[in-house]
Amino acid sequence: MLKAFLYGWIIILVAVFTSCDPDWDFDSDYESEVVVEGGITADGFAKVYLSQSKILNSTWDSIALSKLPIMSAKVTVSDGSRTEILVGRVDKGRLPYFVYTGSQIRGEVGKLYTLTIIYRGKEITARTTIPKPILLDSIRLQPTEGCDTLYQATAYFNDPAGEANYYKIFTQVEEKDEDYYNAFMGTFSDEILVPPVAKAEVYRGFRHTELNKYTPFFTPGEKVGICFSQITEEGFRFWSQYENEVINSANPVFPNTTNLPGNIDGGLGIWMGYGTAVYHVEVKNTCYYYKH
Repeated sequence: MLKAFLYGWIIILVAVFTSCDPDWDFDSDYESEVVVEGGITADGFAKVYLSQSKILNSTWDSIALSKLPIMSAKVTVSDGSRTEILVGRVDKGRLPYFVYTGSQIRGEVGKLYTLTIIYRGKEITARTTIPKPILLDSIRLQPTEGCDTLYQATAYFNDPAGEANYYKIFTQVEEKDEDYYNAFMGTFSDEILVPPVAKAEVYRGFRHTELNKYTPFFTPGEKVGICFSQITEEGFRFWSQYENEVINSANPVFPNTTNLPGNIDGGLGIWMGYGTAVYHVEVKNTCYYYKH
């Protein structure tokens, strides 16, 4: 079962960097806001991360990281007929190290899902739908030009004509990645696709903690999970802006950004639906074909 889909550190930063080793100022007069990073997938359950927006200072203080997650909120998800209270637990695999998860309401394509958060007497809400998954026809793996030890993956699919479609890719390398990570350059719209058969390059998940040794390509023998999702337009705007900030920032771990576009009423961040399909490949010079 695919466990998670959102892997940006979406803590909204409101001050300019003074170094590459930031710290949060928890003692200033700045009034922090609740930052929401949540999603629900087709045939999957809701997952929501909550943190606080903070001002950056010039030195890193690991103790301050413990103050980022919000662990005492009441988080519910409703599909219009049922309401589920999400359960909070520690998640050591990623910031902010605490997650609220569902186990009763499974995501269905086309349904409206309402997220409600009660924290310190304040109500925060958001709504989203789950787009229909777009299935892949094939995935081609081949060596990169001039190097037989690094492999490129390319996904082929039919993009529905006559409508605007938005896509997101996450990848996971088995025995190396604990979960699925945001693929490098993995957010795009069909405006850049060439019909009738569209193609998208699939890159290794971008991990901030391994920036110095990161490569977007795969190595022979690796077993890779590819999560290919159709997303909403608001989700596309959010992810696109986030990735632009990461790529263009002098500090890719904590991008110097204004508030990212979102859909949270009473807070910051995103609550979005993912129409997902998951594929598993072994990295070698071959092509995987899928019938549907």
